[in-house]
Amino acid sequence: MCKKNNTCLISIAISIVLAIALAIAFFAGVLPGIIALVVASLILAILATLVIVLVKGYRQDYCLCDNGICLVVGIAGTFLLGTIAIAVSLTVGAILSVILIALVGFFASLILTNLIALLICIARNTCGHKEC
Repeated sequence: MCKKNNTCLISIAISIVLAIALAIAFFAGVLPGIIALVVASLILAILATLVIVLVKGYRQDYCLCDNGICLVVGIAGTFLLGTIAIAVSLTVGAILSVILIALVGFFASLILTNLIALLICIARNTCGHKEC
């Protein structure tokens, strides 16, 4: 049974801050290679999917129970919006491009923060909640 966990809420707050920073940087023209960042976020989503499959194989279900929902939402959002961002012509200064990049950044950072939380949970439970 899943216990009450605030990791998802904390990662959403961190992701919102990072998405706003990414959108401001893109709007200001600081990030000329934004497509490379979008592709990197898609690769991150693929790696996170592999981690979920591997964790499921090691019977660490309690860690997936704590962190899995936000991680899967991040993966789905990154796949969907990252694919759209690659297909659409992104222009610096266009408000729709800035919103799209902010959303991709939000979901990618959601993956990253929940992936870190998942790995911390696995490390703690593998060590039996003791100092490793």
